[in-house]
Amino acid sequence: MPEPISIGTYTNPSSLMERLHSELRLLQQEGIPVEVDIDQIGEFTFLDCFPRSKGVLSEDDSWESIKNSVANCLAQVIVEEWETLIIKKIVRDNYYYYNEEEKQVIFQKTKEILNPRGLNVYRQRERKEKVMERLLEYLDLNRDLILEGFVNFRLKDYQKELENVVSAAVDEFLLEKEYAEFIRLLTYFVEIQEPRVQKVQIVFKKKGNFALLNEHDQPLHHESLEGLMNDMLANEINFEDLLISALITLAPQELLLHVEAGVKDSDAIKTIRLVFKERVTNCPGCSKCGGNKE
Repeated sequence: MPEPISIGTYTNPSSLMERLHSELRLLQQEGIPVEVDIDQIGEFTFLDCFPRSKGVLSEDDSWESIKNSVANCLAQVIVEEWETLIIKKIVRDNYYYYNEEEKQVIFQKTKEILNPRGLNVYRQRERKEKVMERLLEYLDLNRDLILEGFVNFRLKDYQKELENVVSAAVDEFLLEKEYAEFIRLLTYFVEIQEPRVQKVQIVFKKKGNFALLNEHDQPLHHESLEGLMNDMLANEINFEDLLISALITLAPQELLLHVEAGVKDSDAIKTIRLVFKERVTNCPGCSKCGGNKE
């Protein structure tokens, strides 16, 4: 009788035992009796898997089925449980200069990139299949597997992939941090200056541009805007940057947003709402926004 497939681990062995018993129970239901012996050697728990007696398959086929089941179970454990541990270690070791709250944000962003909404199961299954392929290659030549050693030394490409995802999460985190600081500064500038106009209406149009109107529905003319217009022509400032600059300069007491049908929330619209807060009102629908209601 061949040597049993022996899996050793010191990382949450109870979870591995539970998953492995559940996986092998499916084999038993298919007529392949399987036995699992449990040994404790120091801090390691070893799970030895082998056919208990002759079942519906030949001995070779029984071992092949056990090997596939064990590999499937281990791949699931690695992707669903170890992946979290690996990501936390990468964040802790490579980005130690961030505080605990920032590390937690980076961790959550990494998980979101790895498992985007709507593609969670699909992306996770992709990674599991790659890990399982490595496990089967290993178990074709070896009967003993230490889970910690396999992850650390046989899955370096998998860990490198996770490092790259963490790096992308850090980039996203820094961009959001810079944007938050940008919003904070703009809010400060608005709050410290006296409003130069009482009310400004902004009409966001389908073509990507906008119109500024006064409270009488007339095009807004103000001496403070003349310099901004000259800057736009001289420095090729885009429409959204011009709009934000104009509103910061005018610091209106009231802002009424008209959004034409089909226009999605742009960065400019989001920025206006964040900076001017309670001063902003959304038009419930009128002729200027084509009856569109947000």
